[in-house]
Amino acid sequence: MSAEKLWRVWWVWGIPVAWAASALVLAAEYARSAGWQTGGHALDLVRLAIYWWWMRIAWSCAGNVANPIWSPLSRAVLVLGLTANALI
Repeated sequence: MSAEKLWRVWWVWGIPVAWAASALVLAAEYARSAGWQTGGHALDLVRLAIYWWWMRIAWSCAGNVANPIWSPLSRAVLVLGLTANALI
């Protein structure tokens, strides 16, 4: 998988991951509002697992870029994304 271009992993896979993460945030909050705290926590764990899966792939592909500035920049954004997902 690390031979894949970063742009493909970032955009082609990253957009569906972002949609899934957003849907899972909403579903977790609706579950908590309905009194299903454990279900909300479980949905949060699923969201983190999906992001972690995609982040590991994107991290390993970060070196597959034409301009070397994108490697550290993409990795910094991935860490920020993980932090944001953990804090939501």
